[in-house]
Amino acid sequence: MTDAEVDAFLREQGTGVLAMAAGGDAYAVPISFGYEAGRAVFAYWQFGPESTKEEYTAATDRACLTVYDVASAAEWRSALARGPLRALSAEEWADLCGLIDYNAWSPDFSEVRERRLSIVGYELRIDEATGFRREPGAGAE
Repeated sequence: MTDAEVDAFLREQGTGVLAMAAGGDAYAVPISFGYEAGRAVFAYWQFGPESTKEEYTAATDRACLTVYDVASAAEWRSALARGPLRALSAEEWADLCGLIDYNAWSPDFSEVRERRLSIVGYELRIDEATGFRREPGAGAE
């Protein structure tokens, strides 16, 4: 896929898998994201004071966001976006959370009553993105 096609694909998708690593230990989690050219933003939903996502985020130099859409074995698209992660300030999150509303899927936590839920915003600053697709009658590119 061209850079413009990768950009359009990431913009239209709202879910993917965020992969991080601490030493030799990998951790990947399904995640919703908002996107604008050069960055993806995430909401880490936390139900307590300890967060595995935050631990791995702190230990990861470059994360990888994998996004894919599969219609069939002969028709699919995927993209990898890599870069550093960082926590967003409350002001930045207020400015960027609209990106999540635009194209991300958000879980329904209405059943969470007794637990304390907090939201922390993070950004993946994309420094490398690649994409592939396969369409009926064509090879992968």
